[in-house]
Amino acid sequence: MFKSLDKKRIAALAIFLIGILAVAYYILVAQRVEFDSDYTDTLLWAEAMISGHGLFNKAMYYAYTLPFGGSLLMVPFVAIFGISYKAQVLGILVLFVIFVIALYMMFKAMDFSVNESLVAVGTIMLFTLPSKEIRMTMWGHVIHYSLGLLFVALALWMFSKINISDICINIGGKGGKKITFGNKQNVIWIVVLAVFSLLCCSNGLTTILFFVIPFFGAVIIERFIDTDNELFSKENISTLAVVIISFIAGGAGFVASKILQRGVVTVYDSMFKDIPMWQHWVWDINERVRIFLMCSTGIVENKVAMESFSGIRIMYMALFSFILIFVPFIATISYKKFENRIMKIFLISYYILLFATLFVFDFSMARGTSHRLTGVYMTAISATVMYMIWLARDIKLQRFGYVLGIVFVMAGLFCLYGVASLRGQNRYDGLIKVLKDNNLKYGYAEYWSAQVTTVLSDNNVEVCPIIISEDGELSKNLYNIYEEQYATKDGVDRYFAFLSAWEYETVKDTLASDAIDVIQYDSDGYIVVFDHNIF
Repeated sequence: MFKSLDKKRIAALAIFLIGILAVAYYILVAQRVEFDSDYTDTLLWAEAMISGHGLFNKAMYYAYTLPFGGSLLMVPFVAIFGISYKAQVLGILVLFVIFVIALYMMFKAMDFSVNESLVAVGTIMLFTLPSKEIRMTMWGHVIHYSLGLLFVALALWMFSKINISDICINIGGKGGKKITFGNKQNVIWIVVLAVFSLLCCSNGLTTILFFVIPFFGAVIIERFIDTDNELFSKENISTLAVVIISFIAGGAGFVASKILQRGVVTVYDSMFKDIPMWQHWVWDINERVRIFLMCSTGIVENKVAMESFSGIRIMYMALFSFILIFVPFIATISYKKFENRIMKIFLISYYILLFATLFVFDFSMARGTSHRLTGVYMTAISATVMYMIWLARDIKLQRFGYVLGIVFVMAGLFCLYGVASLRGQNRYDGLIKVLKDNNLKYGYAEYWSAQVTTVLSDNNVEVCPIIISEDGELSKNLYNIYEEQYATKDGVDRYFAFLSAWEYETVKDTLASDAIDVIQYDSDGYIVVFDHNIF
């Protein structure tokens, strides 16, 4: 018996460690290879908290604001190391640890054994790595797409700690008005869930979409479709009371955040909040499926032979994506057999998240890229893993669980290969060396070359984003930046602009005509040096 248990634990730990170590390797080593300006958001927001002496800095032009997010985790590291790649990595590592703990607690709340929880967490972690878009959204910067799953996992754990049967609500019945929430521990967990809702809702509409609606909607629907209890049964009313308390707290958090953010400029979140003209309301299921497949396959920019290794990987991961689409819906067949309420709520939360995401995207301009479906993809992974392990428990159904396990093993190997193949040097590490060799510390570049250079240089080279139009006109790109950063620096007599080949050809007779030097960095990069600030 001891040997049998030992072997199972060793196997579970092996799967757990493979997933954990793969993500840790990506964060610590491989991420730098593909690091770009999109990865820098959370770090720059953390710096804004420090320089603004609060949650926000009104001098900054934010992409959007997430006061209760990864920026809080990075603040101590930015305070110590400044705007640096080291602070970025340390902050993401803290997020990683929190994510692992949250998922483990969620599966334990589903009455999974230690071994089952380890397998579930290790598998889910491994599948945060299939493509750059997913890797960047999960471990590059901390935004609402990844926070949604994290918040749902934590909320499910908190909700599992509340003993609903201890809550007693009796208004107008025998004995008069009576509302009790059980023992002290029960009250504490209700308060914890409410405060957590308040903090989450301070992040605004996007977090409400990815957390509040899926989680609390699932809690309510799970009770509604439970026909074994009367609609207005004691348990249903008590559950509704907990939801209402959390809703009130969440509403307070949303309103308080809006008050605190008065005067804060955001330049990106209108994509989610503004409803475009009706002609732009597009429901294209083929496009949505294609983008979902890209979460696993990554972007394929050129033709790839099917019989090649890359072709086999792409086709297999596309097939894997279809499995992720269908399995959570197939799980509805087994829904009534789920003995654990948290499992039911989580599965329903996935359906709500999927519908809410597709519906809102239909009424906004936030379309077209796979990272916007990261929340749906990761929740689909989690729901499929949950169902796979549940199937493996059942003697009659375990063969289907084992088949799913084999599918996951093959896909997991491709995830490991994708991370292991991230080798070489980031383009901007080489650029930083050239800039330092030429004593160039202040300059400008288009967005994708700007903040990434600043962070990878540990702020030893400060690059502000600019826009060059087709007519060669120069303008500031006020995105996660302070306008004062474009000002002339005291004692600095050399500035640069890092331009693409197209940009250089466009401005070589105008902006670049008075340059004191032009250094060709590579086939698509020119460092244009000036003896004055170009703004």
